Amino acid sequence: MPLGASRPHRADAHGETTSTVNIWILSPHESPHGHTSRTYDYSQALLKRGHQVTVFTSSYSHRTHEELLRPGEKCRIENVDGVRVVWLRTFHYTGNGWQRGINMLSFAKQALMAARTLDEKPSVVMGDSVPPMAGWAAARIAASKGSAFVYQIRDVWPIALVYDGGLSRWSPVYFAFRAIEKYLYRRADHVCATMPFLHDHIRSSGGNPDRVTCVPNGVRLESYADPRGYDGGIARPLTVMYVGAFGVAHDVITIVRAARILKENRHLRFVIVGDGVKRTECEHEAAASGLTNVEFRAPVPKSAVPALQADADVLIACVTDSRSYQFGINLNKLYDYFASGRPVIFSGRAPNDPVAASGAGFSIPPEDPVAMAAALEKLAAMRPDERAALGRRARAYAEAHFDVRRLATVLEELLMRAVVDSRSVRG
Repeated sequence: MPLGASRPHRADAHGETTSTVNIWILSPHESPHGHTSRTYDYSQALLKRGHQVTVFTSSYSHRTHEELLRPGEKCRIENVDGVRVVWLRTFHYTGNGWQRGINMLSFAKQALMAARTLDEKPSVVMGDSVPPMAGWAAARIAASKGSAFVYQIRDVWPIALVYDGGLSRWSPVYFAFRAIEKYLYRRADHVCATMPFLHDHIRSSGGNPDRVTCVPNGVRLESYADPRGYDGGIARPLTVMYVGAFGVAHDVITIVRAARILKENRHLRFVIVGDGVKRTECEHEAAASGLTNVEFRAPVPKSAVPALQADADVLIACVTDSRSYQFGINLNKLYDYFASGRPVIFSGRAPNDPVAASGAGFSIPPEDPVAMAAALEKLAAMRPDERAALGRRARAYAEAHFDVRRLATVLEELLMRAVVDSRSVRG
């Protein structure tokens, strides 16, 4: 059946009849089978519920800086595991300078052009907040097609950039991004928030907090082995692992400094996996400190994360002491860690704390290597069965709160509500 054609109605979980919808998602930094998987995971879950899904994404990888399209190829449309993917050629860049700004604008331009070539009307168009031009392009496409518009808040730009030191509050870029943000909050038929405490910010930005639903990042639990096979780390040394980005808001340097404190502790070794603007700093500090207990590895695709984390005994998530986390945390790595069924250390400050709520490990203050080293020593001093018990709590918490199959129901209801609300407004 071609995209855009009508589909039969189906029964929901309550036995009531509901129609399926044609969903377009603009997510420039999340390509299928990439290094992050929120868009792909939810697209697959929505497909299984009978919906049609199209994802517009950049052919140039934000993480690896590799180009997927052939020379001279502006756009490619293909089916990836049932999802129609529109690959858009965008301006190449590295770092966070003016070239990244051109990349954002080029994505918006290419998305608008590609949408005009698709002779169909989506039921709803959802656009990401990072970068803001993705959300803006989604709003424009929705308006031109007479579709509902959902603004998906992946990060609260531009204020998060200010809090993390990447942008001045008096910069013209800040004012431009802030104007776009306010416009999109007002324009949205519904807001899909990945963080739980956005309502006040949206209200102060001119949006309607009653049209906000939190849908956190989830995890595909079926990709992870049964954690009951984990022995709690009988063999020594224990492997302490970090898997994720070395971004401005990530505090990987504290892991290196904790490793330096534990330099003589032969019961612990550190494996740090990922890439980003702070990686060089971390590698230099490890080398300057003569650390032989720290190993840096290249980033891996999301599909390789379950097998990678199966070799860990302790998993660490760490963020800077930033005001941007006042809206709550929504870390992909935490949910992946929980799914792996391993003890977790969370270093950060936020109004929500899944590690404390789950009892899966230890929560410590941000940017405190002494506290991190102490927490690691406590875990190392535990019996293997005690560490295994922490891992089982982590897995149980993921099953109860972060299973994509469950969360997809919330997203589906949000999208349906946006479609209904949009139709009522248009009359």
